[in-house]
Amino acid sequence: MEYTIEIGREILYLTSQDVLDIGLTEAEVYNLVEGALAEHGRKNCEMPAKIGLHPLKDTLMHAMPAFMPKYNACGIKWGACFPENYKHGLPQTSALLILNDPNTGFPLAVMDAIWITAKRTAAVTAVACQHLARGDSEQLGIIGTGIQGHEHLKVLAKRLPNLKRVTAYDIRADVLNAFVREFNDLLECEIIAVRDYRAAVEDSDVVISATAILQKPNPQIKDQWLKEGVFIAPIDFDSLWEFTTMERMHKFLVDSRDEMAYFENIGYLPNGLPKVHAELGEVVCGAKVGRESEAENIMDMNIGMAIEDVPVAQELYQRALKRGIGMTLPL
Repeated sequence: MEYTIEIGREILYLTSQDVLDIGLTEAEVYNLVEGALAEHGRKNCEMPAKIGLHPLKDTLMHAMPAFMPKYNACGIKWGACFPENYKHGLPQTSALLILNDPNTGFPLAVMDAIWITAKRTAAVTAVACQHLARGDSEQLGIIGTGIQGHEHLKVLAKRLPNLKRVTAYDIRADVLNAFVREFNDLLECEIIAVRDYRAAVEDSDVVISATAILQKPNPQIKDQWLKEGVFIAPIDFDSLWEFTTMERMHKFLVDSRDEMAYFENIGYLPNGLPKVHAELGEVVCGAKVGRESEAENIMDMNIGMAIEDVPVAQELYQRALKRGIGMTLPL
């Protein structure tokens, strides 16, 4: 049964299960995110820097709006990150997204956005790898084997064609061991649970850190452990990284200068940032260069942007209408 929404009088509500049932693939999310990043690089979007609340230490609740003309998509995500949620049996990240009609401003849909956040975050890193990692990368180091560790390995296993080995580390041994068991059954490459941070990053061509975002960094990864030609993608800011490492990169990128400025203003990134070579979208659209040699050491620090969420949400909404998924609610 196909749905139609009477704009201004009703909305479509999509639960987390509804979002899963729509069946958007990782490849489709990747293509949407890649296109959105290119539009951001061309400045063909409207996205003010996020604003937020921080109820507890090292927690955040952010309002993230964006308008993407290419996708005729407009909306806002209300996302939260509470690293201690595992103590309550809850995921670290939660999110709800409101999709609006760009022509009238009225809401079209409200949907759970945990799945969107997980998938698009990993897709952004995968896009970055295409432009910034060595093409012959064989070893991937993953620090943090929670939801983001899972999502990153799922997508990077398909986007790093020469991947032979994954070295994974998490401070929670049970989570780490479950991660290794799961992916040893799914992937052909070798998945190794390592004993510490050093073993995770040493000899890795690509390093992903997916831990908690800390206002006060707690560097655990020594600069001298990293190999020449490494690509580093922290999705947890500078939480684990020495400023020396960030500063000595041949190229240091961010997803959004405005977003980083916001976080600096509220007390994150206390050491500041080194000189920014480019925003990721500028590289994706060809306005700035990516990797130019195998010897370059490159870091791309992404915090996540609403321009990545909204096109994915728009696609989910359109497919839900066609397939009659979700529930219509009166306004």
